[in-house]
Amino acid sequence: MKQEKEQVTTSAVALDPVMPKKKIRKYKDFDVPTEVFQRFQTGRNKFERWAKYLDLTDDDQKKIYDYARKNRNSVLVLRDATNGALRAIRQSSSNGL
Repeated sequence: MKQEKEQVTTSAVALDPVMPKKKIRKYKDFDVPTEVFQRFQTGRNKFERWAKYLDLTDDDQKKIYDYARKNRNSVLVLRDATNGALRAIRQSSSNGL
């Protein structure tokens, strides 16, 4: 009685396909006055001062600045307080935060 060994090749083993995980982008939304919302109409360019867009003495606008500094790769979503329009300020190759 001879026992036969089975040879298993790597092509015979079925593997589960490895799907890359989709990266979920972190974001936070802020309610801003209409004047501030309109200042961000063209976006914010890299190396521009935040004071050009935000009044840093106002506590609500200072929160936007602090969040953007701490979370550089996240998206800022600005909501106009009067009509509810949305605008996303995000980092891209031509427009870095």
